[in-house]
Order: sequence, then structure tokens, then C-alpha cells
Amino acid sequence: MTAFAEGFWAKVNKSGECWLWTGTRTTNGYGRVGCGEKKLRAHRVAWSLMNGPIPAGSFVCHHCDVPLCVNPAHLFLGNAKSNVEDMIAKSRRGDTGGSLNGRAKLTDADVEEVRDSLLRGVSQRCVAKRFGVTPGAISQISTHRTWNPNRRQP
Repeated sequence: MTAFAEGFWAKVNKSGECWLWTGTRTTNGYGRVGCGEKKLRAHRVAWSLMNGPIPAGSFVCHHCDVPLCVNPAHLFLGNAKSNVEDMIAKSRRGDTGGSLNGRAKLTDADVEEVRDSLLRGVSQRCVAKRFGVTPGAISQISTHRTWNPNRRQP
């Protein structure tokens, strides 16, 4: 085992089913490993140490859905499409639309008022100015491209 591999596995808590990375973390909860100038995700390093290089364009996904888990038995290769399909199949997608989106600038009541204003003939530009958003955002609300109640979960 190389010195790098020994140092890596020394930062892993193997006491449970998930082997948890105890070193540095990213802001979204994944383990982070320094390798020279590069910063790598710990689960990708674990995969590489046990299985060899990750094919270009491949994702290393978690069966367990625990971002800090580096247990090779919990990891599998996928691509962007299979990663999203896995997320949806496990009901991890959540609702990112409307007021449930943490970056939303408008409330559901604001959107109702936006749509009412547009129906009364107020221009998108004026409505946008009133609510502090772009005319493009108002256009997307008016066409239900965003804030679409049919795409939102209860």
C-alpha cells in the first residue's frame, strides 16, 4: 500500500456499515482530499484506490446516499443520466420549485399577484420592476415555465 493510500484510509472511520471520511469536507458535505495542488472528492479517491482509474465522464455514485461514505462496496460508477435517475428513484430529488427553492425571491402570494397584474394588462417590465426581478423571470412565470403548480410536490 502506498503512503498516500495509508494516509487516506487512516482518515476513514470504518466502525459502521458506511465508512465515513473524517478529514476535510466540501461545503455540500462530501469528503475532500488534497493531492498535490488538486482537491479531490474522497469517495472518488476510494473508488480509484480499490478499482483503478475512473473512466472519463463517469460519476462515482453512492448506493447509501451518504456523501461522506467511502466504503467501496457502497460506490458504483454511473453517468449524469444514471445519477439523476438514481436520485429520482430514491426520492431524493425534492422540490426545488417555487417558494420551496431556497433562492426564491418571490412568495406564492407574490406570484399570484404577478399573474393577476399581467391579466389586468400591466406590462411585464412594470411587474418585474415592482417585484425586483427581471422581465425574463416574469415571462417565465406567465408561461408557467417556473412556478408551475403541476410540477410541484405537495
